[in-house]
Amino acid sequence: MNLDQILIKLGYTANEAKIYLAALECGTASAQEIAKKAGLPRTSAYSILKELINAGIIGKTLVRGKSRFIAEPPQKLKLKLNALEKEFDESMPEFQALYNKSDTKPKILFFEGRSAMQKVYDDTLKEKPEVILEWNTNDYFDFDKYDVDPEYIEKRMKLNIKARRIAGAGSKWDTEHKRFDHAELSETKIVPKENFWPSIEVNIYGNKVAFLNYAENTSIIIESKPLAEAMKQAYELSWQGAREIEIK
Repeated sequence: MNLDQILIKLGYTANEAKIYLAALECGTASAQEIAKKAGLPRTSAYSILKELINAGIIGKTLVRGKSRFIAEPPQKLKLKLNALEKEFDESMPEFQALYNKSDTKPKILFFEGRSAMQKVYDDTLKEKPEVILEWNTNDYFDFDKYDVDPEYIEKRMKLNIKARRIAGAGSKWDTEHKRFDHAELSETKIVPKENFWPSIEVNIYGNKVAFLNYAENTSIIIESKPLAEAMKQAYELSWQGAREIEIK
């Protein structure tokens, strides 16, 4: 197996691969020793060593006052590859959104795991809509379990983003937040618990509709003007119904 080619496939140059492999063989060594093993000029080797130090796969130390270099174990390369794969997986929704970019079809972002809910809240702050229409769940307040920022409402307020909220009686939206509607730039309708106690929150803002599925640790953001307009109409009907059965 050609180790040089494997390192090149990982994104290193041919000379970087030579220097790393030479350093692996040499153990703790001088730049000159590594250069000789790699078959490269010392000046070139030294500059490449600095690049690989910055990349985190070569270490530098002093031995009796002189600079010496040592390669990180090959497992470090595997860890870097795993970290890159994890970062790529986490960025997949953004890649998918670019792929889906079209005026004729909705753009869909799907998130899962502990940070799934916060991805939606972060997006509302980024979009800065005039108002967010919310069907709320009490699960929002389990900040640690769902890795939700407890200061989200304050951040929304600082951006002058208003909220209209429908929530169930006995929820913290009822007992701790409704009385602060004015301060929180909000208007909250509290309805009987038997009529409304979801584990899924829905946010409608701008041309987006977001579903925050606390029950299954997933969230979806759909960007579609027709869908958002339809959901806004549905929300207005829900708001009128909430007004008729509202608990004050």
